[in-house]
Amino acid sequence: MIEGIPAPGAYLYNFLTRKRKNLDRVIAEEITNKIEHGKILDIGTGPGFIPIKIAKFNPDLEIIGIDISKTMIKLAKKNAEKAGVNNVTFEVMSAYKLRFLEEQFDLVTSIGALHHFNNPLKAFNEMYRVLKSQREVWIYDFITDTPKKDMRKFLEEVGLPKFPWSIAFRLHGLNYREWTGEISKAAEQSKFDDYKLERNKALMKLILRKF
Repeated sequence: MIEGIPAPGAYLYNFLTRKRKNLDRVIAEEITNKIEHGKILDIGTGPGFIPIKIAKFNPDLEIIGIDISKTMIKLAKKNAEKAGVNNVTFEVMSAYKLRFLEEQFDLVTSIGALHHFNNPLKAFNEMYRVLKSQREVWIYDFITDTPKKDMRKFLEEVGLPKFPWSIAFRLHGLNYREWTGEISKAAEQSKFDDYKLERNKALMKLILRKF
């Protein structure tokens, strides 16, 4: 599996995700309702739209977005500059080797990137290392085999048209068996003390807890 999206794909992804503002807003609001002060690390940040929204919602937060793709980080920096936010930064970095000291972050997030991880266990343990005690990791990604009825309801709720988004979400994510199998197994084997899966129709949220 290719973990970093090549340059041509990065520009297309930047264009498409710019169109999903309502979904990004829903996730950004959920995150900012969780934490009022401190530092957030977003892994696999892509063009950075959700960290930028979080930065706008709460100027008291410090957000760092990382991605293995140099092109994605270049686009994220441009998007942040256009948005006029100064409490978010972006760096090229691997989820498997985070260049941060232990217990630096109050929340670690990852949105739509988990299906790119060839070694989720290694990524989870790095997230554990940089996360403060009594904190959580929130990982969102799509459920590719979501029933048509649930997919339709989900798209209606976030204000996205069926085409092309039902196709996009079926191509970018994990199927339900992968969530309850490989991903859950990695969560159990990781250094985290507890985990749970929360399903919202076509979107899955994995919560990893550090006590």
